Amino acid sequence: MTFAYIGGIAFIAIGVYLSYRRRRLHPLLLVCISAISFSWIEAPYDWAMYAQFPPALPRMPSWWPLNMTWGGGLPSSVPIGYVQYFVLPAVIATGVGRWLSAKFHWRRPITLLAVGLVIGFLWALLFNAGLGAHLGLFYYGRVIPGLGLWEGSKHQYPIYDAVAMGIQMMVFTYLLGRTDSEGRNVIEMWADKRSKSRGGSAALSIVAVVLVGNVLYGAVFAPHLITKLGGWVTAGPTGPLFPGVPDQPL
Repeated sequence: MTFAYIGGIAFIAIGVYLSYRRRRLHPLLLVCISAISFSWIEAPYDWAMYAQFPPALPRMPSWWPLNMTWGGGLPSSVPIGYVQYFVLPAVIATGVGRWLSAKFHWRRPITLLAVGLVIGFLWALLFNAGLGAHLGLFYYGRVIPGLGLWEGSKHQYPIYDAVAMGIQMMVFTYLLGRTDSEGRNVIEMWADKRSKSRGGSAALSIVAVVLVGNVLYGAVFAPHLITKLGGWVTAGPTGPLFPGVPDQPL
């Protein structure tokens, strides 16, 4: 939780500062807003992925769909934690992508997308499979047979989760790194063409980046939902993931 709050608040503060300096929304602040806006999808995502958190964690209000996370509902640190989780690897990927593009004269858009996908995939492996499932920050009760690391144990991890997260972070990397000479990303350039005022452009940019983030997360979530409803997610340990909390039923 400390990681989520400190990192998330820090990125938002930096985004606000950079926006103040340039007198318009900075791409970093836009992706922070986007990350918070689709954090509500985490609860249905948890349900479809059979993800559980320690029962002692503080939770969001028991409203639908936030209560879909099994074992008490969505942890309260998730909205601000999404900023840290999605923006940090995107910032790293942006730096790496720009460096590779400049050094090898590769096309920047393709380079940013490719690097974002790879670093996003590796980040999900490190954070979700390593720090999460192995240290007990959360567990995955069921995975698709043959598609899980450490399958059948309490520490199992669905490798397709890393693919989904890589796709999401790939787009964030593009939004951070694909900018024009004025530092505007593609969303800002689109908004500027459709509004005559800076305030109107900022409002359009926020609406657009929220829409892009939610639609994209919904798209990567859809295959997990299909496999869950299809009854394909069946491999997992036989005992409870956390003492006193029954496992999520198939």
